[in-house]
Amino acid sequence: MSAPSTQGPHPLAERLIERYLASGLSGPVLEVAAGVGRNTRAFEAAGIPIAATGDDDPYTQLPGERDSYAAGFSSHGYLHGATAKVRAGLAELRRVLRPGAPIYITLGSIHDDRFGFGEAIDEWTFAPGDGPEMGIPHAYFDRDTIVELLRGYKIESLDEVDATDVVGTWAHPDSRERVLHWFVVATRD
Repeated sequence: MSAPSTQGPHPLAERLIERYLASGLSGPVLEVAAGVGRNTRAFEAAGIPIAATGDDDPYTQLPGERDSYAAGFSSHGYLHGATAKVRAGLAELRRVLRPGAPIYITLGSIHDDRFGFGEAIDEWTFAPGDGPEMGIPHAYFDRDTIVELLRGYKIESLDEVDATDVVGTWAHPDSRERVLHWFVVATRD
């Protein structure tokens, strides 16, 4: 695990916390790839039960039985991995969520400055050839591909966001690149 971040929670975590508290959701939220724990701490501080997986835990094999979780969250887990893995991971998330459970996740955008650089894994995935994330596949998608990846979910919002300041310098130190993510809010069918 990296050093704790001094940044507050991701904006999508804040939105999920607000929804959870306002709508009367009950039961645990599953956070996929908790990173340095900044979002986990925010859920805990709000009194929301949270089950968090580590960055190295496979998101294609999530903890819990079918229909276990009230909501799902990931600020960076689904940014990493080839397209087939991301697809399998989103299907696995659907398996462990209750019907109607919301998800708040980020996905990479093809408009991100890093799209197309590094070793091509598939049409949407590239592994940087140097730097702190050397060799780690990063997936970038267009809107139509995300809609296809989210079969089994009802998309509430799909916004392409400049996340350069949101991800924090701990994630991309000394980066001069523009970081564009899709902020996805959906519910499990």
